[in-house]
Amino acid sequence: MITKPLIIFEMANNHMGDFVHAKKIINIFSRLSKDFQKKLTFAMKFQFRDLDTYIHKSFKFSDHPQVKRFLDTKLTNDQWKYLIKYTRKKGFITICTAFDENSVNKVIKNKFDFLKIASCSMDEWPLLEYISKKCKKIKIICSLGGGNRSSIRNNISFFTNKNLDVKYLYCVAKYPTNPENLNLEYFKYLKSIYPEKIYGYSTHENPDEKLAAGLVYAMGGKIFEKHIGLSTKKYSLNKYSSDPQQTRAWLECLVDSIDRCGSIQKRDKYLGIEQKNLNIFKRGVFLKESILEKNKKEILELKDVDFAFPTIPGQLVANDFSKFKTIILKTKILSGKKILKKNVNIFDNRKFVEIVRDKILNLINANSIIINKFSKLEISHHYGIHQFYKFGLSMITIHNSEYCKKILFLFYKQKHPEQFHKKKKETFFILFGKVKLKIRKNKKSKNLLLKTGDIYTINSNEIHSFEAVSRDGAIIEELSTKSTGEDSFYLDKKITNNKNRKSFISL
Repeated sequence: MITKPLIIFEMANNHMGDFVHAKKIINIFSRLSKDFQKKLTFAMKFQFRDLDTYIHKSFKFSDHPQVKRFLDTKLTNDQWKYLIKYTRKKGFITICTAFDENSVNKVIKNKFDFLKIASCSMDEWPLLEYISKKCKKIKIICSLGGGNRSSIRNNISFFTNKNLDVKYLYCVAKYPTNPENLNLEYFKYLKSIYPEKIYGYSTHENPDEKLAAGLVYAMGGKIFEKHIGLSTKKYSLNKYSSDPQQTRAWLECLVDSIDRCGSIQKRDKYLGIEQKNLNIFKRGVFLKESILEKNKKEILELKDVDFAFPTIPGQLVANDFSKFKTIILKTKILSGKKILKKNVNIFDNRKFVEIVRDKILNLINANSIIINKFSKLEISHHYGIHQFYKFGLSMITIHNSEYCKKILFLFYKQKHPEQFHKKKKETFFILFGKVKLKIRKNKKSKNLLLKTGDIYTINSNEIHSFEAVSRDGAIIEELSTKSTGEDSFYLDKKITNNKNRKSFISL
């Protein structure tokens, strides 16, 4: 399993058909890669073409530039076997591009770690069909140079339907590609559509280009293909292949980008240092006047304290106060004195609300309920948060105008207390679980057990209460006339008098 970004050194035909030169390229770039192996994984990539069948017989003795290059750089099977073995010995993952069906067989026979589909083959359906049948046990990478939205979608859909996990590389098929034509924003666009498929970037950029790979990494890229080679008195490099010095500069820039992008986990670990530095500038909490009576704990409110600079280590600070927190003073402090954290108990209701939100999300996902991702969750804790799981309700309002739609969530044995509406008429449709519903009107009452798929209408002025009686809770779709807070009447005045009985949190 590859856990670090993968760098693919693409030798292509830069071995020039010279076995000794090919071996020299592998050796030099192996030494170069060792300086970066803490951050990167490296592969060497070759290309296979079955030249006896790949090139039409009428062109074999022509002066066609590509035909001539392919024939002039041909290596024997024994040379290939040695180079593949030597590549592995030097610590590289092995990858090979197959341009025809016979070459696919050769890639499989030589047990390459990856088969690569070239940009020119990404919509060559006879070859893709052959690869899909033969490459069940070999990992596949595909370049998308020249691909439009339709051809890219077709390729990804094809391999997905074949249950093959292909990793795709954004690519610009111009050799070399000028900076203004890289259009790396398109990589980000593709990754937003196919987040589990688009993995990286295949470069044909100017050999001196250093910035592009780092930008792609920042956008989520994890595989980077770079054409490499050696310039000698005998051989010169093409305009899109990098020598060792250019490749080193490129790798250094990529590693710098990796360092600067960091990770969510590293950021979380570093937060403690940031917060320690910021605490120096926060306002401390000072008691206005002594409010603690002997042997009595007192809830601290904003009216009881002053916020002032500076603060000392261990002192309560201004951001410790919020509507989600209850702060109880547990020892006597003289007026005007600083309040230390050891002198108080802090109860954070926000964490409780977040836990409830996560449990509701689990219910939503487990039952495939479609909810707008920008929805707010309304959490009712009628008798206080400490009794929420006994008396409470969680709710998302989908729409509320002439008519209203809500999704109600109940945990096991959680009750919604008795209430009624003077105007509102509501219908319960049970999406999941079992709900015990009690209805009272004109001194008459009835109990109903509603199960998944059941529907029941509650008329205005009907006193009703309900609870979930299924182990995994219950989900109710409520359809009603317009809902207003002024039209909800609880029988227990303790609930009506509790002005802080609701909490809201985004999903």
